[in-house]
Amino acid sequence: MSAPEQVDAVVVGGRIAGPAVAITLARAGRRVVVLERRTLPSDTLSTHVLVPYAVAEAARLGALERLLTLDPPRCDMVQARCGDADVLEPWSAVDGIGYALCIPRPEQDLAFAQTAVAAGAELRESCDVTEVLWEDGRAAGVRYVHDGTEHVLRAKLVVGADGRRSTVAAEVGAWRPYRGSRNGHLAALRYMDDPLASTRWGRTMSQWRWGRTIGYTFPTPGGRMVVMLMPPVEDITRFRRDPDGAWDACVAEDPLGIAERIAGATNVTKVRSTADLVSFFRASSGPGWALAGDAGHFKDPVIGSGQRDALRFGRRLGEVAAPLLDEDPAQLDDALRAWERERDVECLASYHWGSRESSRAGSPSSPLIREVLRTFAGNPDRLADNFNRTRPPEQVIGPRALTLGLLNALHRERGGRGEVLRQALAELPIEAGIRLDRWFSAWRAPVHRASERPDFDWPAAPQRRASATRAGGDADVDVVGDEAVAGAQPLREAQPVP
Repeated sequence: MSAPEQVDAVVVGGRIAGPAVAITLARAGRRVVVLERRTLPSDTLSTHVLVPYAVAEAARLGALERLLTLDPPRCDMVQARCGDADVLEPWSAVDGIGYALCIPRPEQDLAFAQTAVAAGAELRESCDVTEVLWEDGRAAGVRYVHDGTEHVLRAKLVVGADGRRSTVAAEVGAWRPYRGSRNGHLAALRYMDDPLASTRWGRTMSQWRWGRTIGYTFPTPGGRMVVMLMPPVEDITRFRRDPDGAWDACVAEDPLGIAERIAGATNVTKVRSTADLVSFFRASSGPGWALAGDAGHFKDPVIGSGQRDALRFGRRLGEVAAPLLDEDPAQLDDALRAWERERDVECLASYHWGSRESSRAGSPSSPLIREVLRTFAGNPDRLADNFNRTRPPEQVIGPRALTLGLLNALHRERGGRGEVLRQALAELPIEAGIRLDRWFSAWRAPVHRASERPDFDWPAAPQRRASATRAGGDADVDVVGDEAVAGAQPLREAQPVP
């Protein structure tokens, strides 16, 4: 075991959220170390999308120049299509930036990590964090393993930016979300050469709705694109058994939409899929610790907001913590709690939006949805603001759009008015629940609203991997399922979340 080190902050996780925290802390003159389990660049399942709001965050962090050297298409248009309802709009600009970017995560993550290093943070790769250390009831650092050697980093602040299955969350007693919603979709994606890269499609991000599926096409650098399909989660068996066949069958259901968009694509990669998409809020701050990015809060990828929020609230976490690391610890804890409340208030509406889309996985292209979408064609009230998060979803798709959509659906679907009315009535408790949440729900309240499906499964917290020294053995121990082998010490009770 190496000698312990003392730093101001340790950030566990080197993708997007972690560098956003580290950049801000380092710029404030703090010594910060980022521990990344993998070696960058490495891939991860993601939409990769940076909406204009997220691009503006990248600019604030100083990473935009690195991202643009990758020559990504500057997508200044966003499209949503459902049957014959087709809306094509420009993005609303944020800080003068009116374009979105889609860059594969290996290159994108590396650009943010390099920006953190340039700001003065230290990045350590292939580091496996095994334990959060405690002193006087506060998180006081971490124990990690690199190249077979155990290390200790003492720190005034421990930040977990290590994803949904966060080791830090488990160590601080925040493993199980206090609020969540089971996802009704799976996500399957693949990369391919874009046959329309030289046309306006090469700078347009598109959402497609058909049958029981939502799909996306996002242009990426080098004349490529990423295509994501989100059919009902029950189809995961088909996608695992026959990925190509399931993909082709799903695309073929929309012959004049997404199938036509990607027809002729070449250099196609294998299908990657997951059904593990539970949306959630975790308690994300406590004495000496905080959870950033997906470690603390995750939304259905159908809304493409994860990276925007990881950057924004990673930056905000660094801003609120940096000036308080040498002050009374109680001041830091109060600031971390205020930061968490700020995040939750801003993200709650989009969380409901994603949960709502997921809960209607059986009918994402219903006549009611199609007619609500049609109300935005030629309307200065932009649907794109919903994806960009420049306005809350309930303001973008507000009473006007819902009422006009209902009336148009009743007019066009004369033989199916009963079904349209049933769908509209099902939306009423969702609308009411979203507003009740915004107006009355207490912070960290484990409530359930009509948009949510709280019967989600959640795995048991990971068992700590003890080193040979602490386990008293001659070799490192490992964990298989819930049982440790080679004489590992049992996981001690996690510190309670205050």
